[in-house]
Amino acid sequence: MQIIIFLVVAIFLIPEPAFSGSIKGLTIFSGKAQQLKTHKTGSYKKACGSDIINESILIDNKGVMNSVISLRGEKLKKKSGEYKLDQKKCKYEPHVVTMPVDSELIIHTSDPINHNIHTYSFENDPINLMFLPGQDAYSQEMEEAEIIKVECDLHNWMRAWIVVTPNGYSTVSKRDGSFEIHDVPPGKYELNAWHETLGSLTKSIIVGNDKLNINFDFSEVIQEEARR
Repeated sequence: MQIIIFLVVAIFLIPEPAFSGSIKGLTIFSGKAQQLKTHKTGSYKKACGSDIINESILIDNKGVMNSVISLRGEKLKKKSGEYKLDQKKCKYEPHVVTMPVDSELIIHTSDPINHNIHTYSFENDPINLMFLPGQDAYSQEMEEAEIIKVECDLHNWMRAWIVVTPNGYSTVSKRDGSFEIHDVPPGKYELNAWHETLGSLTKSIIVGNDKLNINFDFSEVIQEEARR
């Protein structure tokens, strides 16, 4: 009798399985891509190298790198944490940071020359700081969702973006344009793809307990603007 009671109690104590799905896909540009020139570093060649790639649009075999894919919906948690932005070889690394609200942005420098980091922020406290070689890292909590442009006032080619999202379900596309968001609770959502040069696209989706494939073609933004 005691064994039966124990088994019944044990069954009720077993937690229900936590079902979740995932979203994967590609951000592409099927139109004719513009070839961008590299940035010349001039007198900073020794510290920065002679040429720096223009990262405002990087397309590899139609795949768009550095697109931010983010999910919007009521069931999504924040998943706050720490996110880093480095100043290395006179570039910001990574070029695009995506982070949920109430997360900590940690900025440091790996360069042997001075930089000045300047954020153009309206919802969060703006940053305008000089960074000297070997200087301690600076950290700031991002409390509001927004897209923030980052520049260096000393080197006009240095630019990055910080995309603060309402929740932790966002990612940045890889070199081939691929992306994936894991552990998404089943439900109806809006999935947005944003790129600093190519614009923004949004799709309504339904996530189940499996893998959902969604692709974005930024040439649709160009076509829509041409029709206006």
